[in-house]
Amino acid sequence: MKKNLLRLAVLMTLVQFFAISGYGQAPHKRGNKAVTGLHTEQLIVVLTHGWDTLQGRLYAFKKVNGKWKLQFSNTVVVGTKGLGVGDGAIPLTIKDAPVKKEGDKKSPAGIFTIGTAFGYADKKDARWIKNRYVRAFDTLICVDDMHSSYYNTLVAKDTAKANYNSFEYMHRHDNYYKWGLFINHNSGKVVPGDGSCIFMHIWGNEHEGTDGCTAMKEANILRVLHWINARKHPLLVQMPVDEYKKLRARYELPKIRFM
Repeated sequence: MKKNLLRLAVLMTLVQFFAISGYGQAPHKRGNKAVTGLHTEQLIVVLTHGWDTLQGRLYAFKKVNGKWKLQFSNTVVVGTKGLGVGDGAIPLTIKDAPVKKEGDKKSPAGIFTIGTAFGYADKKDARWIKNRYVRAFDTLICVDDMHSSYYNTLVAKDTAKANYNSFEYMHRHDNYYKWGLFINHNSGKVVPGDGSCIFMHIWGNEHEGTDGCTAMKEANILRVLHWINARKHPLLVQMPVDEYKKLRARYELPKIRFM
C-alpha cells in the first residue's frame, strides 16, 4: 500500500510539472502558413539590428479598439550568438537565416506563445501574477539533454527517472531566475536538438548575452510580469528588425520606430 501511494505521489508530481511548464502549445514544423493577424490582446515584440546582434529592445503592446497601443519599452539582451529561426506558434521559413539548435547560444526568432511564470518566491507571494506560476525550488530542473525523454521539460530531480546527462537547476545561486517566463519554443511535438529551456529572465548586464534566452533588468521583468495576463493570450514576436518589417503587414503587427 505504501509503495502504491508513493508511486501515485510521484506520478502526480510529474503531471503537475508537465502541466504548469506551458509546453505543448506550439507546432514544431518550420514552414510558412497562410495566416493573417494574431489572435492576441497582448503582444511583446523584441527586435535586434541583425541575426548576430546580442542587444535589442522589447516593446509591449495591448490591443485597444482593434489597434495596437504601446505600453512600455526597455532594453534586452538575447543569445551571445544572436538569433536563429525557432519553432514557434506560427512556423516561419526565412531564407538564408540561421536556424536555432541546441547549444548554439542563439535565442529563437519567430512568433511564440508565452508559458508559465516562475520565480524563487512562494506561490502565495506571487499571487499578483496573472499567469500560471511555479516556484523554482531547489530540485526543480529543466532538461536540455536531447537524448532524454524529458528533453525540454521541467521535472523534479528527486522524482524523475535519471535518463538525462544534462540539465539546469531552476533555482540558481544567482538572481537570473528570480523572476521569469517560459517561452514556448520547440514545444508541442518536441524535436531533439532544436533547442530547449528558453526563458525571459533577469540579466547580468546589458553587454552579457545569454545561452539562448531573452534577459533584462529585474525591474523590467517585474513590469512584464505585472502586466502580462494569460487571459489575453499573450504572444512574443522576436526577430531582427528587417525581418519584422517584412512580416508586419501579413500578421497585422504594430509599426515600430526601432533605433
